[in-house]
Amino acid sequence: MRHEELAVSWKPVEDMLVASIRFEGSYQDIYGYFEKLDEKVGPQAIGERMAIYHGGGRIEVATPVREPVESGEVTTRTLEGAVMLTSPHRGRYGSPEAGKELGETWGRLWRYTVEHHVGVTEEPWREVYLADDPDDPGAYTAELQIPMLLPKWLARLRDGLGRHAGEEIMRRVLEGSENLSPASDPSEKVAWMKGAMARLDEAVPDDGVRCAIVSGCAHVYPADVIEKLKADYERLGSVDALLEAMREDPGYEGSPYYRDPEREGNVILIDKIPQEREKHEGATDPSVRRAAACHCPVIKAAILAGETISPTFCHCATGWFRPVWENLLGRPVKVVCEESVLQGHDRCRFAIYLPEDAR
Repeated sequence: MRHEELAVSWKPVEDMLVASIRFEGSYQDIYGYFEKLDEKVGPQAIGERMAIYHGGGRIEVATPVREPVESGEVTTRTLEGAVMLTSPHRGRYGSPEAGKELGETWGRLWRYTVEHHVGVTEEPWREVYLADDPDDPGAYTAELQIPMLLPKWLARLRDGLGRHAGEEIMRRVLEGSENLSPASDPSEKVAWMKGAMARLDEAVPDDGVRCAIVSGCAHVYPADVIEKLKADYERLGSVDALLEAMREDPGYEGSPYYRDPEREGNVILIDKIPQEREKHEGATDPSVRRAAACHCPVIKAAILAGETISPTFCHCATGWFRPVWENLLGRPVKVVCEESVLQGHDRCRFAIYLPEDAR
């Protein structure tokens, strides 16, 4: 499970009951909130404290507990488990310099996921504070954790197959998936995905049904971003005005999700931002350019290896955009992948078909 050269590992983490405090702030504020949490939780604590990053400066400090604790700012919930990609970090509480060093470790771990084709989910990242150093006040050892995508993607595919195609087809398509793990080589994941999509194409000839199955595997568009877009839509009063605002602010908290949405009649055309933008812009090799655009680690690895996978897989990405427009408009919308790097294009472009009466 361990990659010695990068001090990166993976491990399963179970669901746990945690007491926590949420706040808006920065790394420098974490230790003070740990002290508040410790005071309220007391002997109910049964594990290591952690910081959970929800994005946009929203942080949650938490600790596992025996029984629920509800006191003032402190609330209790079940923190969902996951298979985690992990890396150690030794740091100090509070100082801007320590925060910068921590950010560098997070950046190193993120680069590892891109370079080694490791999929991670949209769920919050965690810092688990394993121990304070008794000989060096203010110093600590932590484990950085990012939830890994493969187990959840396979679970979503299993669910979609079961609901839309039945048990027999589900077993046929998923054949061999039990041999995959986060430690599997990218080539193994590519080979399995290529076979799975071919089996799905053969077993389910209706593309609409295949779309319903695979689109459910998509990353979950951040709920807070959808809420922001919906508030903007209600405030601005029309799709056209919202699109103009989206062109000016193509993302959230400095992280772009799309670029240059255009409207042609009742169809919105929107491109997904390349994952590795600088590499995408500078690449002269078409395969490298296409791979740099792709956010999916399996497809990225397939392109670089010269492998082809059925475009049925591209339905996965339509499930990324659909919740946005269905929440904004309050009704189902059709989303189609018009271009994709999997099909030989150098971008992924989607068409969102609006209802005729969309304002």
